[in-house]
Amino acid sequence: MSSKETDLIRRVRSGDQEAFAELVTTYRERIHRLVYGLLRDRDEAEDVTQEVFIKAYYRISSYKGQSAFYTWLYRVAVNAATDWRKKWWKRKGLSLSESPTGPEGLADERARPERLAHGRELGQRLDEALGKLPEKYRTILVLREFEGLSYDEIARVLELPKGTVESRLFRARERLKTLMTPYM
Repeated sequence: MSSKETDLIRRVRSGDQEAFAELVTTYRERIHRLVYGLLRDRDEAEDVTQEVFIKAYYRISSYKGQSAFYTWLYRVAVNAATDWRKKWWKRKGLSLSESPTGPEGLADERARPERLAHGRELGQRLDEALGKLPEKYRTILVLREFEGLSYDEIARVLELPKGTVESRLFRARERLKTLMTPYM
């Protein structure tokens, strides 16, 4: 952890809201991307991202500095997304095998129409496939493939042995490949 980050955390603990705003600015995009990857719904990801930073502000005293700050913050985000998903299922009366998806195809306006259509369709199929994965696999895939965390970082975030991370990631990739095969 950098000395600047250590100083910011110390200042936040003593009530400095400007220091907290700096931490939010530093990590907001990464946390939002993580939460969106887990929930697959842009509006809900925005709400949960805000909730993550509120929780982080009130719980920053629980950060002990034994791992990188973003690892701790990712753990808060994963927990918040998991809590949101449980509440969503309960509100909708769905089983745990069902999940919300919000497929949105973002594309470059300069692309040819047929490429745009294919890219949107593939993105939609990927969103659907991710939504079909069990949460434990989806979470690992998002942390590794979308967030670029190392196996060790994922193990710390999810509080799992590294071997479990490796085996779940392998299984997640295999399941995703199976789900995506008809579209490739």
